Amino acid sequence: MRITFLVRNIWGIGGTIKTTLNTAEALVDLGHDVTIASFVRHKAKSDFAIDPRINVVNLWDVRKPADGGDRLSPLERWQSKRPSFLDADKVNNQGESSKLLDMRVKKYLKRLDTDIAVGTQVSVNVYMAAYGRPERYAMVAQEHMYLETYRPVVRKHISRDYPKMDAIVTITEADANAYREAFPEIVDKITCIPNSIPASTMAPSELTEPHIMTAGRLTGMKGFDILIKAFAQVADEFPEWKVTIFGRGRDKKKLQGLINDHELKGRVNLPGPVTPLDAEWQKASIAAIPSRFEPFGLVIVEAMAAGLPVVCSAVKHGPIEIIESGVNGLLVEPQKPKELADALRLLMSDPELRRRLADNGMATAKRFEPAEVVGLHVQLFEKLLKARA
Repeated sequence: MRITFLVRNIWGIGGTIKTTLNTAEALVDLGHDVTIASFVRHKAKSDFAIDPRINVVNLWDVRKPADGGDRLSPLERWQSKRPSFLDADKVNNQGESSKLLDMRVKKYLKRLDTDIAVGTQVSVNVYMAAYGRPERYAMVAQEHMYLETYRPVVRKHISRDYPKMDAIVTITEADANAYREAFPEIVDKITCIPNSIPASTMAPSELTEPHIMTAGRLTGMKGFDILIKAFAQVADEFPEWKVTIFGRGRDKKKLQGLINDHELKGRVNLPGPVTPLDAEWQKASIAAIPSRFEPFGLVIVEAMAAGLPVVCSAVKHGPIEIIESGVNGLLVEPQKPKELADALRLLMSDPELRRRLADNGMATAKRFEPAEVVGLHVQLFEKLLKARA
């Protein structure tokens, strides 16, 4: 099959980008022809390795022309300053959202020659509904957030546009059920396919280093402020332990200030993003995921695959579907530093518990390896093409 993934910016960093690349590579391994259409490109080198067998198309390279970016015509410069049709309802929060982006996406989708087009974000899916060619290719709307997080104005677009899709794919069963309840007239189009993460390239962690680790965007969603406050409650009891938070984002200064306020400088570190993280997980003994909300939680599975016990906020949807507390990880009440501190204390003081949870977590992670998940994508795509024959 010829499969095209539509992504806002494949050159960035985040779970949606990572799982799209994982799926694309697994599909190429099976002999399929895979293209990733990145609406925007903003730098020369991607944060994640991109398999050279995957064809990458950039609709708008926003770098300076001297750095390889597009040289805009006077009309295009004017369009780049005019609002997108998505801007009134703030459906697309990309800085590049504009009439120019509208025009470039429209031109690409009108000319696209593929069997399956897969949108990977709500604004991308709305674009596909507006400009796609359903008579030429099947259209799949992937959802990497969950339905109830969307504001009413965005829900309006989903209600209008998602019935135009051939399939709506969620990453958790809970969200699939939410879509089925909200849109009973298209229940047969809705299915769940989880995100995938490759097996770790390193040996499992030995769980002997006094090191807690996590990773993600430095934003409120990820709850790293909660982790810092929790660690402050146990830091004096476990003076040899430290915390590393990998990632970048707008809250870095705020988090650094919190570290300083709790006198944890040198104990809690913010080294920035690192990809891949396999070698870093190997140096840790506990993974802490204190998110305020988490549609899936790719980092949970990644930490499990690396052989770490995971302590995670019990937020819907991904964490509570992935983790059975006390069996393959620990779930704690969200946004409660004391609850998280108690769970960290338990793991820091009990090597046998760390090992048991880690071993069960590795078994769980195998369910999310690309070779396991890609078959669900293939099954769906083949079903859609058969229905169109």
